[in-house]
Amino acid sequence: MIGPRHRREPLTSKEVDATVHKLSRRGFAGGFAGLTALAAAAGLGLRGVSPSQAAANALGIVPEDLPAKTLRAAFSEIGFACSWCVRGADTAKFFGDLLGVEVTVYDGQLSADKQRQDIEDIAGKEWDFVAIHPLAINQYVDPVTEMISKGIPVIDMDTKLADDLDSLGIVTFLEPDNIYMGETMAKALFDAIGGEGEVIHTQGALTHTGAQGRAQGFQNVLASYPGIQVVDEQPADWDINKTASIWQDLLSRFPDVKGGYFHNDDMALAAYSIIEGAGKTEQIKVVGIDGMQPAAEAVRDGKLVGSVINPTGRIHGGAMWAGYLSATQSDKHQGGIPKFIRTDGGPITKENAEGFIWLGDNLLI
Repeated sequence: MIGPRHRREPLTSKEVDATVHKLSRRGFAGGFAGLTALAAAAGLGLRGVSPSQAAANALGIVPEDLPAKTLRAAFSEIGFACSWCVRGADTAKFFGDLLGVEVTVYDGQLSADKQRQDIEDIAGKEWDFVAIHPLAINQYVDPVTEMISKGIPVIDMDTKLADDLDSLGIVTFLEPDNIYMGETMAKALFDAIGGEGEVIHTQGALTHTGAQGRAQGFQNVLASYPGIQVVDEQPADWDINKTASIWQDLLSRFPDVKGGYFHNDDMALAAYSIIEGAGKTEQIKVVGIDGMQPAAEAVRDGKLVGSVINPTGRIHGGAMWAGYLSATQSDKHQGGIPKFIRTDGGPITKENAEGFIWLGDNLLI
């Protein structure tokens, strides 16, 4: 009898169930929690390099329990300079191990031109499915259309590939409510500073529909706080070094600023280090967005006022399942895979931060 490692077909739904059942019998939460400890012991850490292979080996589910890689998938990320993308890649590769999918992840390096080159390269190769986290709307339509015309399922993650996704022909779009996230953190910040004072709004890439939604949420709430004065709104493009440089300058130009609103956690924490160096942590309150573990820890420890979950694990895990089920034509959902999947999470507070840290460490959000 040929064992699972040597199979030449994808896992059936029954075999997937059996694998998950084995994980459950070991203790599903404990098994995933083991990823953190194992990664730490190996000097990896879930904050950066993926621990999935080392952890799976140590748990005893490789090679006996997992299939050979019989499917190939490409994931295009806006850039590994963003921790959100790194943890998303971790999740995709972990589910790839479970499902027998060889996952290749492309690093867009926070450049729309670089990501365009990546997607053109992807379009010239053969894949069973492709998932894209686009930095710029409407910039990659031609290579995506080429892939879809060849019958390759394409999944859109987090931000829009195009204004008209229906006519583009993607499998599905998994998206958080960016306006809600922006509104939630804007209100938390404005309330924390007493509803008045100077605030800096540091944006992500302006071509990114997630940044556009977060900016809209900020403006929606700002309209109800006449005492808030926005003194700067320049984008830092998700770049922590650019953020630090901008905030070095802004603190000298606006010495009385009371709040910082950031489109992601990485930028918020980069600016916090500058604020801390200037001795102004009591004066300036800071909020982020995405709910990554370092931000959740900062909220727990009173350094950030708050963050809100943009579940990279759920989005990338959902993209893996959508791609796998499309490639194997094994989806059993009535009506097929929905064309739109909302992936919201909630705000992080001191009271719930520890739980979100645990979920994030275990690739569950």
